[in-house]
Amino acid sequence: MKVARTLPALVVAGALACVPAMAAAQARSLSLSDAVAYALAHNAGVAQRAAAVATADNALARQKTQTYPTVNGQLQSFLQKSSNYGGGYAVIGASQQNVTSQNTASIGTQYNLNAGGLGLIQLAESQAQDDAAKADLKRTQEQIASSVTTAFYGIAQKDAIVRVDTADAAYQHQLVLDAQAKERAGVAAGVDVLRAQVNEKQSQSALLAAQSDAQNARETLAQSIGAPLDVDFAIPAAIAQPALPDGSIDTLVGIAQNARPDVASARLGLRNAQLVRRGYTRELFPTINLGASFGNQNSPTTTVFEQNAIDQQFALTNQQRILNGLPPLPLSAKQIVPRGTPGYWQVQAVTTFTLPLVDYGARHTERVSDDAAIANADAFLTSVSGQAELDVRQAYRSARTAQAQLQFATDESTLGREAARIAQIQYQNGIIALSDVVQAEQTSVKAQSDLIAARVAYVTAVVNLRIALGTYDANTAVADLR
Repeated sequence: MKVARTLPALVVAGALACVPAMAAAQARSLSLSDAVAYALAHNAGVAQRAAAVATADNALARQKTQTYPTVNGQLQSFLQKSSNYGGGYAVIGASQQNVTSQNTASIGTQYNLNAGGLGLIQLAESQAQDDAAKADLKRTQEQIASSVTTAFYGIAQKDAIVRVDTADAAYQHQLVLDAQAKERAGVAAGVDVLRAQVNEKQSQSALLAAQSDAQNARETLAQSIGAPLDVDFAIPAAIAQPALPDGSIDTLVGIAQNARPDVASARLGLRNAQLVRRGYTRELFPTINLGASFGNQNSPTTTVFEQNAIDQQFALTNQQRILNGLPPLPLSAKQIVPRGTPGYWQVQAVTTFTLPLVDYGARHTERVSDDAAIANADAFLTSVSGQAELDVRQAYRSARTAQAQLQFATDESTLGREAARIAQIQYQNGIIALSDVVQAEQTSVKAQSDLIAARVAYVTAVVNLRIALGTYDANTAVADLR
């Protein structure tokens, strides 16, 4: 999933800047991409699944530290003072220093090697859980992108219906004027005026209802993405008509089965179950604990103790020399204990071999359980792969069908508008009756409404196809739609 920002970061940023974000939403119009991003930043389900991903990432990282060797640096300073304290070795007559200190600086590594592969099995399990959490998050994001797109273009559809009803109201008003003119000229009955006025009122009522529906749709979308109800949306006058993805249906199915996170997670789940089955024999292999370190260790207490002993011996030697009539040794002849050590290193290896002799059938039932887990994981992978193929095939078929229906609806709308225009002219010239004109206009209005619905159905089908492929995330799936 390629995004400029990770979802956990997006959710945290949205939470920290919730009030400024709402103010910004009120200050400008939200495009489709803005609405999707706003919904992702304020949706509780996304936040919950983003937290689950962060937890799974942490568990995976911790498991890596247990599976692979770690390297640690250590600085330690030890100081102890006591008075009249014999210590643990007083029982054997050894006295303890009343002042003890020691400084250590080291770099070391520790590695618990499970020859039976237990560490790798646990790591694979953590990886599968992490991928499953990410797949769940991506599915939630995709569902939001799909629902927001549907609602957004639902508003566009209702706005277009308002424009159609506005034009219809003007058309019906012109018919009233035409009927009144024909009545004054004595070429039409007064009932035509009444009928035209009734149709005009019906048209005005439909326009009012359409305007109300459009406003309701705006508020519903605002509430669904967590924005203020009075936020403005930048609804395009022309509904986008994106191109279908390139490639045959078999090519698109192959892309989905390699790109969709749910398929990848199921495939990794099968691999995890197979590793667990291989780990059935782990008790037959030893566990090896490896450790190594190097550094520098110095005890100032020992240094001072040794130097004091040298000083005492040096003083006794000089006293003896003076008693023997010899000159004392100069201070330069006294040995000085060096501070610190040239360093140290140490390695260790502990091998433990445990063979279960009596386990009351635990190993046998473990093997049976592992075999059942492999069969279940394999069946789940087959099901998920089949579902991915089904999603792509149905989404592609829906998009192609919507594309063909869009062309039919375009022709229907063009023909309907032209028929209504000609019918109005014919009525003005007394060729046809008012009922024929009204019927032609109703057919035209329905054709225009069908065209709007076909455009919305097509763009929605394309977005659903992109989501089914798994190569788009929630933001890029709608990025080119204006």
